[in-house]
Amino acid sequence: MRIRRLAFEAIQAHGAEGYPNEICGIMLGPLGQGERAVTEVRRARNIIVERSRDRYEIDPLDQIRIQREADAAGLDIVGYYHSHPDHPARASVFDTERAWAGYVYVIVSVENGKPVDANAFVAEKDGGPFHPDALEIT
Repeated sequence: MRIRRLAFEAIQAHGAEGYPNEICGIMLGPLGQGERAVTEVRRARNIIVERSRDRYEIDPLDQIRIQREADAAGLDIVGYYHSHPDHPARASVFDTERAWAGYVYVIVSVENGKPVDANAFVAEKDGGPFHPDALEIT
């Protein structure tokens, strides 16, 4: 997966700002590109409150709003991102079980408020399993 540097930096900044809780958002790219290319990201609200340090769920209203914004701009939802506060940038069982096939998922590890690592994953079918996807920052 290719991601523009400014979009990647926006994900990292969001993760740092949201620490010590998980943050989440949606990644957008050109419509109908056969490859996964992220040109923009949009922040979304994590509606999980009780376990926000190790869980996220995108606010459905944000999902709808961002989809409409993407449609209006001629963009497509490429995937989703979230942070792992004080944990590695690898998919948890919870992340995998909630994955949708056809999208890329970026996880950024944030330790003590600073982004330290990021990885991308794709699910071969809804609910996983996940497979690593090369993350190319352009």
